[in-house]
Amino acid sequence: MACHSKVMVMFDIIIPTYKVSEEFIERCLASVESQTFDDWHCWIADGTPENDETFEPFMKIVSKYTASPQFTYMRQSGKGVSQARNEAIGLGQAQYVATLDGDDLWYPEHLQWMVESIEQSDESVVMWWAGADAEIQLQSLKTNDRYLTIGLIGWFEQYAQVQPRDIYFFLRGNPVIPSNTVVLRSRFEQVGGYNEQLQIGEDTDLYLRLVGNPLEVGYQHTYQGRQVDAVSGYHGCGPWQTTSYGSQTSAADGKDFWETKEVLSQQATGALSQLPEITLQDQPDDVEDDYWAFIVEMVMQKHQETSIFEIG
Repeated sequence: MACHSKVMVMFDIIIPTYKVSEEFIERCLASVESQTFDDWHCWIADGTPENDETFEPFMKIVSKYTASPQFTYMRQSGKGVSQARNEAIGLGQAQYVATLDGDDLWYPEHLQWMVESIEQSDESVVMWWAGADAEIQLQSLKTNDRYLTIGLIGWFEQYAQVQPRDIYFFLRGNPVIPSNTVVLRSRFEQVGGYNEQLQIGEDTDLYLRLVGNPLEVGYQHTYQGRQVDAVSGYHGCGPWQTTSYGSQTSAADGKDFWETKEVLSQQATGALSQLPEITLQDQPDDVEDDYWAFIVEMVMQKHQETSIFEIG
């Protein structure tokens, strides 16, 4: 089950996991298995301690899928989601890398829609993303009231108006999610992969390095991203999240909840200081006012058709 031989396919699918419930990993892996495009290999990079109560039921589900040669389970050798993804990506050799978190899922046509967009792209495109239906639990820091946000993230009707050079500024607003993103392996390796010092903001950090910063001295417009015209998956975010918050990361193994929260809060502060939200004050000298205002408004529009409910 832990054979790590390289397989020549179009996509390496990378799923980092840590204390994922059997319910979530079942639906995640089932969504991979049901893809209408089947030229892929799936790598499950797991950091769950073997003595954790979630490990045995998790492995019962995983074992069903690794009976197929399209799935490989591996024990993460380090800590954190960035290290897990880097390690798993290094085991494959597919031209394209598709990431999916263990508590998310894809719709059956997800990879097929990615293939169609890749085939329509020129060689400057190094990353592709689609939209996702989202269910996000939020909690007020003042009142402790909890809210459920339901909406669409990662897909923007006006995206086509963004000039290729300015994809960097668009991505700074963090409008895309790892679970619905594909990157070109050669460019991923060129920029050094995920920053393993980051457990939050690591996706945005990678995407910005992939496309390049037009404000840097000597910048040449060489790389860009492309939005796939589809909503192709489901993204959940809350206490169950497997990669970034609470105790849901192998980087926090051995720490209690509040210590983990403090550590990740410090990491988030560091990441956000490098990757601040885009504002009107960030306007480049050679970009017109109206166009820049449009870019800022769009990247701050995190959710479309969003509904918010208070929950008990």
